[in-house]
Amino acid sequence: MSGMFVVKIGGSLLTDKNGYCAPNKEMVRQYARTIASAWDRLRGNLILVVGGGSYGNAVPIRYNLKDASLPWKDRDLSMMTVKMFEWLSLVTEIFREEGVPCYPFQPSGFVVTDDKHPVRFFVEPVQHVLDHGVVPLFSGDLVFDLKREFIIFSSDNIPELFVDRMPLQRVVMLTDVEGVLEYAEDGLERRVIPAVTKENYREVLLCTGPSRKQDITGGMKNKLEALLRLAEQGVEGVVTSGRDASALLPALFEEKPQGTVIRPWVKRGLVEDVDRVFGL
Repeated sequence: MSGMFVVKIGGSLLTDKNGYCAPNKEMVRQYARTIASAWDRLRGNLILVVGGGSYGNAVPIRYNLKDASLPWKDRDLSMMTVKMFEWLSLVTEIFREEGVPCYPFQPSGFVVTDDKHPVRFFVEPVQHVLDHGVVPLFSGDLVFDLKREFIIFSSDNIPELFVDRMPLQRVVMLTDVEGVLEYAEDGLERRVIPAVTKENYREVLLCTGPSRKQDITGGMKNKLEALLRLAEQGVEGVVTSGRDASALLPALFEEKPQGTVIRPWVKRGLVEDVDRVFGL
């Protein structure tokens, strides 16, 4: 198999993130058409992740499912998964109409975490879907946790499930900003940080934080942490604006894409003694 690509399209691009289960169907369709235009190149080589947006962030708040320590009700435990599958089903339907076959997967059905870290997951069906030339489609979900009963598993962390099983080449995260931004002391945005490396990642992390929109999974900080863990294992990451769906293709294929590039710390397949990010 050639190198695999993972694309995560941010929920703020595909939904009204401050609303409740409010999809932007036209934007979903624009992304479907963009992928369809490069289908010969992407068929069998693309894993697609869609951010939960106004589904994944609003539903846990409404039903007290952000954290198992909250006074949640057993009758409501299913609501995160139910609404996320509603979202995945909508995306699958629109992509199908535009000629891009997708198969939706829900993390609650194949991932178990231990103190928020995935420890058991079964990804073989994903490989079968790819072998049939179909796009595996994911989003975040409620998953069961060995220590915390359950957690909200962010779509930003989906690509890490595949890093040991598939030859990931590049992971692209499309957002509503131009990349990882540097901030001035007054809190104003200054510039896009063009590259994150083993040498500067600590300083860059200090620039990141939670989203300014409704968000329960950590915003840009969580995205960058996830991409750093992938970079540790030899996978290149890109964070760039996806306000225009056509930006997806250059972010995937250009040698020097717009936005922020998270450079791999090692070559894939080589073992090197590097600092372990965040103790993982």
